[in-house]
Amino acid sequence: MDEFDFLIIGSGFGGSVSACRLAQKGYSVAVLEKGREFKDHEFPKSNWNIGRFLWAPFIKCFGIQSITVLKNLMVLHGVGVGGGSLVYANTLLRPEDDVLNKLPWPKSFLNGDKLTSHYSTAEKMLGVKENIFLEENDEEIRSLSKALGCEATFKPTQVGVLMSESLGENVKDPYFDGDGPDRTTCTKCGGCMIGCRVGAKNTLVKNYLYFARKWGAIIYPNTQVDMIRPDGDGYVVFSKRPGRFFLKEKRVFKAKKVILSAGVMGTIDLLFKNRDEYRTLPNISNALGLNIRTNGESLVGATSFESHRELSRGIAIGAQIKPDEHTKIEGVRYPVGSDFMKLLTIPLTPKGSRVKRPFYMLKSLIASFPKFTRMILSSGWANRSMILLVMQSVDTKLKFHYKRTFFKGFSKGLVGDLGSETMETSIPVAQEAARILSKNIEGMPLNCSVEAGLGSVATAHILGGAVLGDDKDLSVVNDKNEVHGHPGLYICDASIIPGNLAVNPSLTITALAEKFSSEFINKDESIKNREIRFSN
Repeated sequence: MDEFDFLIIGSGFGGSVSACRLAQKGYSVAVLEKGREFKDHEFPKSNWNIGRFLWAPFIKCFGIQSITVLKNLMVLHGVGVGGGSLVYANTLLRPEDDVLNKLPWPKSFLNGDKLTSHYSTAEKMLGVKENIFLEENDEEIRSLSKALGCEATFKPTQVGVLMSESLGENVKDPYFDGDGPDRTTCTKCGGCMIGCRVGAKNTLVKNYLYFARKWGAIIYPNTQVDMIRPDGDGYVVFSKRPGRFFLKEKRVFKAKKVILSAGVMGTIDLLFKNRDEYRTLPNISNALGLNIRTNGESLVGATSFESHRELSRGIAIGAQIKPDEHTKIEGVRYPVGSDFMKLLTIPLTPKGSRVKRPFYMLKSLIASFPKFTRMILSSGWANRSMILLVMQSVDTKLKFHYKRTFFKGFSKGLVGDLGSETMETSIPVAQEAARILSKNIEGMPLNCSVEAGLGSVATAHILGGAVLGDDKDLSVVNDKNEVHGHPGLYICDASIIPGNLAVNPSLTITALAEKFSSEFINKDESIKNREIRFSN
C-alpha cells in the first residue's frame, strides 16, 4: 500500500493546482487520474479517431472527451492527465463582478472578494492573454453582434495559448523565467478541443502539473477510484484500471488527507457511491446532488453550404459578445476534418415545453430533411460550421439522484432530475443568434445537441452538486473545502461552485483551488528554492 500526505483524485484544474501547491509546501502528494497520459504528438489528428478522442472504456476508447448522457442531461467533460485542460477551448475569463458577488458564498469569502488575488495568480500560471488571431469565425461573431445590437460588447477572448505572429516557432519557456518546459507557438489550426498536437495550448501539464512533478508529486494515470474508506487518522482509497472487466487490476493507496477533484460527474458519483452503496462515508450531507447548474448554457450554431468557408482557422474560441446583461455568446470551432460532432446536431428546434419539444424536433427534422441530410453527408463540416456557446447567469438548477438507471445498464449511477424547475433548453436569444448566423453564412441553423431537441439540457460546463456553505444542511463542504462530517476529506473542483457564472468556469475553478491550497502551511519550513518565477 502506497502512503502519502495527500491523495488527489483527478488531475483537472482543481487537482493540478492542489498537487502543485501542496508539493511546493513539502507534502508527499499522489494524483490518481482515470484517464491516460498524452504527449503532444499522441493527440488525435481529428475527432474521427475516436480511440484517442472519445472516452468510452467499454468499447476500448481511452480519449480525452467524455460524453455522459443522463435522463434530462448530456454533459461534455474532459479525461486524462491534465483533465479538462486537454479538451477545453482555452478560454479563461473572470465572471462579471455583479455575477460573482451575488453568488451564495460562505461568509468568509466576502461576497467573492477573497478570490481576487487568486484570480491574478491563476492568470499568471495559465498564461492568460487576449487572443491576437481574429479570423473568419471571429468576424462572423462581430457581424452577429451588429445584428443583435451589441457591437460595442464584441471583444477577443482571454485565452491560455502561446501566440505569436511567428506561427509554429519553437521557443524556450516563455512563462516561468526559463524553469518551465520549452514550447511551440500557435499555428491557428483550430485543434484546441481535440488535443493540441502543436504544444501551444497552456494545458495543466505545462504549468501546474509540471511543477508538481518537479517537487515530487507522483501521478498515476489509468487509475480510477472506486472506494474511499476512513482508516484511523486518514483514508484508504481503492482503485481499478478502467476498461478491465474480467481481469481487474486493483491498487490500494493510503493518505492522511484526500482531495476529490474528479469534476462534477466524477466527484458526485464517488460521493453518492461511498455514502449510499458502500456506506463508507455515511455522514455526507443530504445536500449532495442538489444545486446542479449547467452554467445556463445552450449549444446552437449553423453550417454553411458554401465550400469556400474557412471557419476552422484560429483558436477554439476567439471572440465573444454580450447581447444582454445576463448572456454571453462565444463562437466555437473544430479543426479541418474533425466532423465527428456533427453526429450530435439536429435542425434548430423551436422553443417549447419538455413535453412538446420532441414533437417540434420531429417536425423540424421532417421539414428540413433534404437540407439536413445534405449537411450530414457532405464533407468539410468543421470548416463550414460554427457552434455558438451561449451562457447565462440566470439561476436555474437541477439535482442528481443515485439509483439504477438505463443509461448505466441498470446498474446504479447518477440520474438528472429537473423536478419542477423550468430550465430553458431553447434560450430565445440563442435561437435568434443561430438564425442570424445561418443567414449570414448562407447555411442551416442547428441545435448542437440531440438532447436539446428532446427537451433536455446539454452543457460543457457542469457546476455544483457539492457546494460550499456555512450550513451543513444546505451545503456539502465548508469554507475550507472540507466535507461536513468527514475531517480530512476535501473537494476542489467545479462541484463546489454555488451558482451559474455566465462565463467558462476554468479560471474560477483554478482561483478556488489556489485559495484552498493557500490555507495549508508548509510541512517543512526549511524547504527552499520551491518558488515559481514569472517571465517579464
